[in-house]
Amino acid sequence: MPSLTERYGQTALITGASSGIGRAFAHALAACGFDLVLVARRKALLEELSLELSKACNCHALVREADLSSAEDIDALLAGLGELEIDLLVSNAGFGLKGPFEAGDLGRQISMVNTNVIAPLMLCYHLLPGMKKRGRGGIIITGSIEGETGFPWSTSYAATKAFVHQLGGGLWAECRGTGVDVLVLAPGSTDTDAPRLQGISDDQLIGVMSPERVAKEALEQLGKRPLWIPGWHNRLFIRLLRVLPRGFSLKMAGVGMKKAIDNSQR
Repeated sequence: MPSLTERYGQTALITGASSGIGRAFAHALAACGFDLVLVARRKALLEELSLELSKACNCHALVREADLSSAEDIDALLAGLGELEIDLLVSNAGFGLKGPFEAGDLGRQISMVNTNVIAPLMLCYHLLPGMKKRGRGGIIITGSIEGETGFPWSTSYAATKAFVHQLGGGLWAECRGTGVDVLVLAPGSTDTDAPRLQGISDDQLIGVMSPERVAKEALEQLGKRPLWIPGWHNRLFIRLLRVLPRGFSLKMAGVGMKKAIDNSQR
């Protein structure tokens, strides 16, 4: 990984950097010598992280508070970059909702679509041309294993991740030969607050991975393939769902998801 700055450049922008996988990306990239633009809603946590990275890695880490469910905030974020060139984009911000589709709050579902779908679309649209012009750059989009198949009782979330999986896969093909590498990262259960915020208790998570390992594997796979699913157990699970008849795989995924939700509420 020490050659990442040689390959991509000096500055990385990370969304969802205040915690979880985004925070792990920040530590890993700072250790590789990148300067950072840290983006999230929780400014205090970003400032704490910026100071921590400055002391540990002597890197320059800019803090940008933004709600990525708001197109206006994204426009302001991009405008605030000025002439700063972003060489590596880690579009990691996102959140999920669990439960019956029609029982969920519609406003929250729309906010999730804006955060998980519109934000990475806008960031890629605005930052990719500069990377192509410079002849080098990288994009990592955090998806989910749920983006590889339908997941009942997580229907809208899985749909948002399916979008970014297709977005990233298409961009990977379009960018071949341009010097820009694109990777969709599709983690399974990860030791972050995200599952708990979706109402899934820790005892219902299988094969939990650390965010540090997930981020490390993503950086190792960038430039090698269009999609990376960390963890052999997650890769095996998705491979199984792909080869099964569509209806059966949907039922199988739904049974597991509903059981986890129900058990978490007991």
